[in-house]
Amino acid sequence: MGVGALQPGHLIVILVIVLLIFGPGKLPALGKAMGDGLRELKKATGGGDEAKDSGTASATAAPVTPISAAPTVAARTCPTCRGSVPVGDKFCGNCGATVEPTTRSA
Repeated sequence: MGVGALQPGHLIVILVIVLLIFGPGKLPALGKAMGDGLRELKKATGGGDEAKDSGTASATAAPVTPISAAPTVAARTCPTCRGSVPVGDKFCGNCGATVEPTTRSA
C-alpha cells in the first residue's frame, strides 16, 4: 500500500461516509456547492476562466504587478535552539521554548 496516497479503497470509504452523513438527496447540491467554491477560489487566485470564456486573452486586461517582498519583522534569538523569534512572541516557533520578553531601555 502506498503511504499517504488516496487509493480506490480509501475513496470508496470516503464516499460511503459522505453518503451516510448527507444522504443521497443532498449529494447533487453538495457537488454544486463544491464546484462553485472551487470556481471562486480559482478566480480569487488569478487562475480563473477568463481565457476559456472569451476564447483568447484580453488585450485590455490590467497588467499584473509583481508582489514586493514582505516587510521584515524585528526578531531576536531563542536561547534554547538559536532560532529566530519575532519580538512580540512569547514562545519560540521552532522548539516551543518560552522566550523572555525583551526590555526596552529608556
